[in-house]
Amino acid sequence: MKLKTLKPLYLGGQTLVEGTPFETIEQHGRELIQKGYAEPDSSEGDPAVTLSEEDAAGVGVLTSDSVSVQVEGGKGKKSASKSKAE
Repeated sequence: MKLKTLKPLYLGGQTLVEGTPFETIEQHGRELIQKGYAEPDSSEGDPAVTLSEEDAAGVGVLTSDSVSVQVEGGKGKKSASKSKAE
């Protein structure tokens, strides 16, 4: 499935800026579209990255949401322990 990024994405070991075409498997493509990270691309240019099934399953895929969840999760635990101490 050929897509174009709507937000910066880390895919296949590269950071793709907005508007960069790439290819991935159907299921991963639908998920990225649903989350608002990508849209279908009908241009005839070559994709910057072509993800294999293994890559699309989560190896080497990093989004701003996955990073913020990890960061927020860590901050939430610290905040909770501070609240208990006070």
